[in-house]
Amino acid sequence: MIQVNSNQASISNLFFHDLKLYNSTNFRTLCRSDLTSVTPETVKAFSSVITRYFIFAEKHPEISDLQLRMLYFQLKLDMIGRYFANYPNVNSDDLIAFQTELKYYVAEDGDSDV
Repeated sequence: MIQVNSNQASISNLFFHDLKLYNSTNFRTLCRSDLTSVTPETVKAFSSVITRYFIFAEKHPEISDLQLRMLYFQLKLDMIGRYFANYPNVNSDDLIAFQTELKYYVAEDGDSDV
């Protein structure tokens, strides 16, 4: 198990790491998708992010509820939720915010596979 300190950035990095580890194909889809024309594959990948957040919370009981709530908003998961809440009258801008955070992680991580 990876140790988590109280640094919120390390928690978000751990979330992205777990997300990639769980399904690298979805991870690449999340990072590479052109959100001006959202495909069913893209929608599936984004819907899995919300599920993975709750699995992440269960998997890491050492992370406080406050830190998890902060992570939820820091990564713009609330905007992904809004996207699905408004389906089929959606605004793909709601997905761009998460994708931007993901791209920051990939750039920081130096991962060339994505």
